[in-house]
Amino acid sequence: MEVDKKKVIFSLIYKFIERLAVKSAGLVIGIILARLLVPEEFGQVAIITVFINLANTIIQNGFNSALVQKKEVDERDYSTVFYITGALSLGIIGIMYVSAPLIAAYYDLPLLVWPIRVYSFSLLFGAFNSIQVAKIQREMRFKSMMYASLLATLFSGALGVAMAYKGYGIWALVFYGCSNIVFSCITMLPAAKWFPHLTFSFDRAKQLFSFGWKMLISGILCSLYNDIRSLIIGKRYSVDELGYYNRGQQYPDVIFHTCDGVIQSVMFPTMSRNQSDTQQMRSMFKRSISFGTFIMMPILIGLMAVAKPFILLLLTEKWLPCVIYMQIICLASCALPFTSSSLIAIKSLGRSDIYMKLEIVRRIIMLAILLTAVFVFDSVMAIAISYAISSWIDAFVAAIPLKKLLDYDFRKQVKDNWKTILASFIMGVIVYFVGLLPINLIALLCVQILCGGIIYILLCIVMRIESFYYLISMIKGLVKKH
Repeated sequence: MEVDKKKVIFSLIYKFIERLAVKSAGLVIGIILARLLVPEEFGQVAIITVFINLANTIIQNGFNSALVQKKEVDERDYSTVFYITGALSLGIIGIMYVSAPLIAAYYDLPLLVWPIRVYSFSLLFGAFNSIQVAKIQREMRFKSMMYASLLATLFSGALGVAMAYKGYGIWALVFYGCSNIVFSCITMLPAAKWFPHLTFSFDRAKQLFSFGWKMLISGILCSLYNDIRSLIIGKRYSVDELGYYNRGQQYPDVIFHTCDGVIQSVMFPTMSRNQSDTQQMRSMFKRSISFGTFIMMPILIGLMAVAKPFILLLLTEKWLPCVIYMQIICLASCALPFTSSSLIAIKSLGRSDIYMKLEIVRRIIMLAILLTAVFVFDSVMAIAISYAISSWIDAFVAAIPLKKLLDYDFRKQVKDNWKTILASFIMGVIVYFVGLLPINLIALLCVQILCGGIIYILLCIVMRIESFYYLISMIKGLVKKH
């Protein structure tokens, strides 16, 4: 199947705008909430979020990916998946309701009981929203999703900030998270134009499950690994320390998920439709890695360089301990464009069997590194450093199957993108030393950001980085067409 390049480009643009707008709004809301609330409250909600994330993975991950990956989908597929995920969500809500006192007692935080129970009801709305998102992704109508997601973020953010201002503490964060899912369902109704029909097919369920169950196992392993650090820090150290770690992780995560969400949402359905054309797949895979590193790497390295003035200016001095965590996690996140692109390629090829086996191997390696940090070095700092080390090892491991599938392993990935990596680190070092200037925080941060942008562009020109010139030519082409 021939790729509609114009449609892909515009889909990328709309998805990027959507992610940028939503994440930027979320960032501003998070900054306001961080100023109004204390680290301990963020740490408490981080514990709840671990269980909600795992539940969402169980409910949504396998069948949602199967809907997007399948070549042909009709109403029977959508409704079948909805009834399965809806039943799962009701079952898990019941489990969460009953187990809430046990979770609260384990962490010696009795006030978590009702926040856990209330937050768990968002799972039912999440099941419905996952069908909406899958349908919009398949149809590549990202412009509609852009408006819907932004409205949901603004509505839920306004509710969360108002509750925090009125002194509701942890409940402000709980209702911010819950209402975001509810508002997403409402605002996406006109975009998705979908309601469940009274139809169910066991045959369709079996077809989707044959791909989805492997993705589900992979998703559960991924969710457990990603959140296990929060569980360990909250139990072994302190809720305050978890609040600092969680806040330090948030900003690199915003950058990665904004950019990676764009690439995954557009490239996964596009590559899935071209899975039989190996040459086309390889070309698209290379481009997704190049663009991912070209955009994400300088932003993450730049954030490392400006971390201290950034936190002092936006969150105030009470959040200063999160600076070092943010810097370490930025370094870890630099590896994620390689890992993510490799995984998208494997999923798009329909090789959920390889994906699942790879996930097991990856998580065993990363868990071994994490446990070494916990029991040998026994500090939150060691946990953060272990994450950075394991992220780069993971990028190498994730690319191993692609040697055979697309003849494009990690060595070739780095070889094709070494200029971008070098330019980003040179820029970061210069920006860090600019940060030593004895001027006020606002001026300092502005000078650092401006300096970083100019230096990176100049390095792209001097080093003749291909992605830079490709981006320029793409922008010129779009301007001419309009």
